[in-house]
Amino acid sequence: MGKIPLKIHIVSLTRIDRLRNVENVLLILICAITLLLISGCLNNRFYQPNQTLYKTPDQYNLHYEEVFFKSKDGTKLHGWFIPAVGDAVGTIIHFHGNFGNLTYYFNQICWLPLNNFNVFTFDYRGYGQSEGAPSRHGIYEDSVSAIEYIMSKPTITLSNVYIFGQSLGGVNAIVAIAKNDFPEIRAIAIEGAFYSYRAEARDMMGSTVQKKIGNIPGLSLQIWLISFFLVTNSYSPDEFIDQVSPIPILLIHCTQDSLVSYHHSEWLHEKAREPKYLWIISGGSHLQVFTDKKTEYRYRQRLVQFFNDHRQNMK
Repeated sequence: MGKIPLKIHIVSLTRIDRLRNVENVLLILICAITLLLISGCLNNRFYQPNQTLYKTPDQYNLHYEEVFFKSKDGTKLHGWFIPAVGDAVGTIIHFHGNFGNLTYYFNQICWLPLNNFNVFTFDYRGYGQSEGAPSRHGIYEDSVSAIEYIMSKPTITLSNVYIFGQSLGGVNAIVAIAKNDFPEIRAIAIEGAFYSYRAEARDMMGSTVQKKIGNIPGLSLQIWLISFFLVTNSYSPDEFIDQVSPIPILLIHCTQDSLVSYHHSEWLHEKAREPKYLWIISGGSHLQVFTDKKTEYRYRQRLVQFFNDHRQNMK
């Protein structure tokens, strides 16, 4: 008689285990389907252009020139050339992030002409007034063409050209510089860039799934597999950043960046060759270093000093 309850107890545990296994399988399937749906939207997450007019240089009492030039494949691109206030000490080519268009990011660079730098900012294909639709290869060609446009401009001094890339723009800038020979570029500053497309895709998928479903067993493995098979790593900075040298590169990132983890800049810094510099800034969100009232003055001056430290003295 004493053994009967024991058998019933074992059967009961077996059923519970089976139910738990079924629940785990269903949860994994739901997670996998969610990840696949998210992965189909990843390209849209990397490129979010619009044609909205946000800010113009004249709102900051700055003169500017509307510029139209062509990419490698003939796509017509749009940009602004803002001359320095006073005698120019160099020219900065700005690569903006993945959202909106160049007018959205102008508050990030409006202070540079007041520090004696010419500024050239441009829109990738599909952004703002630029023609076409964004693509990985197309935006790479746009980035190279923008640099070549400035190098061909007769009114600037080619000895002191600098790059300032933010978020996706930092990714584009690193690859464009690494894959081409631009000896006139004196230094590169990159803010809030990601390590690779796959690494950023994994972060985006993980964050989205956890918000929608919560913690899932085996989530990281599922994300890794989907990112490996469905997200290409072409034109990722991790594959090219070691080829930027001997041009000095500065990597900047805020620790509270919820869009691109600051670890991405740490990983890029580790792969980069000297001369290289890293600013990990406590607090702050994505692309907030040069616009936040608490930090903007100090870090604007530090960035100006970084560029000036690598300026070629003109005799």
